[in-house]
Amino acid sequence: MKKFLTILSFLTTLSSSLVVVACKTDKTDQKINEHNKTDNKENDSNSNPKELEKPNNNSNMSEQDLPKDQPNNKEEKNEKIDEFVGKIKKEIEELINKKENSKILDYASSLISKFLQSSSQKQSLKELTNLESEISKLFDESKIEDIKAKITLLFSESLDNSTNGNEVQKLKQLLDKVTKENKELILETTRNLLEQKISNEFEQELKTRINEVSSLLAKKEYNSVKTKLFDIVNKSAKLEKNKI
Repeated sequence: MKKFLTILSFLTTLSSSLVVVACKTDKTDQKINEHNKTDNKENDSNSNPKELEKPNNNSNMSEQDLPKDQPNNKEEKNEKIDEFVGKIKKEIEELINKKENSKILDYASSLISKFLQSSSQKQSLKELTNLESEISKLFDESKIEDIKAKITLLFSESLDNSTNGNEVQKLKQLLDKVTKENKELILETTRNLLEQKISNEFEQELKTRINEVSSLLAKKEYNSVKTKLFDIVNKSAKLEKNKI
């Protein structure tokens, strides 16, 4: 079975996919194209994690690399994380002080996306592994109707606003394939449905949070924006420290 390979492949894809969300600023509609790229130059897992990577933006601020020296213990690693958090907060303050809404929103979008990826990854993996175990058990017990019911639920939850009117036919064709002989196919299908559901939830949460920042910017509530972004940075740092 390709169980763990498939699951980890999905999580990697989710982390590096292009997420496009529509936002409004005070005068213009903003379309935020969120590009989350794997850092190909990362040396090993002891360097500062990508969730706390400084987001790319179009400002003229100088880029600062992550520290090259590798910390040897938990205390040193925490210090490195705190040091990098300080750099990110400094950049946030500089953007806020300039009051350039579009650049602030771009920066915020990247921070929010990385935080959501980091915070949801463990839960997503758990959901995927639990689903595979559940479906496999139902096959072992020959509970075909229960499998069909689970697929029907997953199918409905995986739909988004872009779906057309062919869903009923697609679902019928899918349910017709639920047999013991097609166990591997059905396992793969249910994984795909759950992956789509998770992706939809991620994009919706991302859009909601970015819209919140956009609304604050439109009202020129810059202190509230800074507080919100600092909170995200602090939570991201806490997640990384808990991994050590």
